[in-house]
Amino acid sequence: MIGEGIKKIPAYKCKIPYDKLNDLREQFWKSKVKFKAIWKAIREFCQSDAETAAILLETAEMACLHGDLREVIFVGNPNYVFRVPNFCVCDPIFERDYDQIKEINKDIEEVNIKIVLYYLEQNKDIEIETTNKTSVKKIKEAFAEKMNIDLNTHKIRLLFRGQELLDENLLYYNNVEDMSKIQVMVNEI
Repeated sequence: MIGEGIKKIPAYKCKIPYDKLNDLREQFWKSKVKFKAIWKAIREFCQSDAETAAILLETAEMACLHGDLREVIFVGNPNYVFRVPNFCVCDPIFERDYDQIKEINKDIEEVNIKIVLYYLEQNKDIEIETTNKTSVKKIKEAFAEKMNIDLNTHKIRLLFRGQELLDENLLYYNNVEDMSKIQVMVNEI
């Protein structure tokens, strides 16, 4: 994990130079024309330190849906969810530091969890009992086994909170918790 407070998100590395990353951020914020005032406030939260962001968020009568700034809602009207990509919440880490952060995160306690895989193609929920330290690759293998899908002829993608889960990551890197619902897409290779 990187960041702190409501800016604590899974660590991620980025090979894009910072000037290009800043261009990407600008494109994201400029693309938000509907609810412009709300997006302007959310941008302010993201560009502040964690403590200030929490105060601004509360003042605006908004809240983090899952404990961090990647999904924000209005307290009085939670019908609209405002999703913010990782790269707008925190800076990436340098590749040389990524393994060191993964090592620090090994101190996180292993917890038994149950996740729900929503198979889009069949409109079906599949429950899998696992732990928060299971790799995404192992979850794909468990899903393939339950659904009799050959991994040599099919590609499985897992999507959680608008982001694709990478094979090498452990579930807790992406804040997957007990009873989290993950979308599954299967494509023939």
